Amino acid sequence: MQPNSNRTQWFLWTLLGVVLLGVGIFALNGWLKEQELRTPTEQLPDYGVVPSFQLTNQNGRQFTDANLQGHIWIADLIFTHCPGSCPIMTSKLASIQKSLTKTPQVKLVSFSVDPDRDTPQALREYARSYNVDTTQWDFLTGPRGQIFTLAKNGFHLPVDSVGGDKGSPIVHSERFVLVDKRGHVRAYFDGGSDEVQPKVLTAIGDLMRQEKTN
Repeated sequence: MQPNSNRTQWFLWTLLGVVLLGVGIFALNGWLKEQELRTPTEQLPDYGVVPSFQLTNQNGRQFTDANLQGHIWIADLIFTHCPGSCPIMTSKLASIQKSLTKTPQVKLVSFSVDPDRDTPQALREYARSYNVDTTQWDFLTGPRGQIFTLAKNGFHLPVDSVGGDKGSPIVHSERFVLVDKRGHVRAYFDGGSDEVQPKVLTAIGDLMRQEKTN
């Protein structure tokens, strides 16, 4: 009787496993369908349009706002010899880029707030040190006045070459800026936060759904 009892138990456990697997697949399919159909979790505000600019990227090529037309993009302010917040911000943004490898239409742009020292070569070496994909992420330099004006009046971020110290001579915002396809600022994120990656990705998804329904 013992072998028959073992076979019966094996059959019952197998049947239970198949039932649970079926329930799990059904629930997963339902969740995926819900994600496809759901409305944005948050209606992103509009903080105004980013003004036109003409700068130079890490390859020494002209880069203007026209390069970003029709793209959702993320911007931040950095400088390559920054000892404090910039390495953290760039590392966070590099992690975000890895999550966007299948979404190449989303661009990333870092604006140097120390263009006197951040030549295209310096920016190229900086990008290489973080192993970033520069087909999706550009590092820009150009006239200091234009960059500072763009930061303050376009992104509404603070930046100042006065008030820093010898180690970090330029004071600048540590925020990431999310910009939509029309060039409008739609969201801000703490670039040093441990939660910044899921927040940015969620906002990008919300923005994509909003633009699809508009």
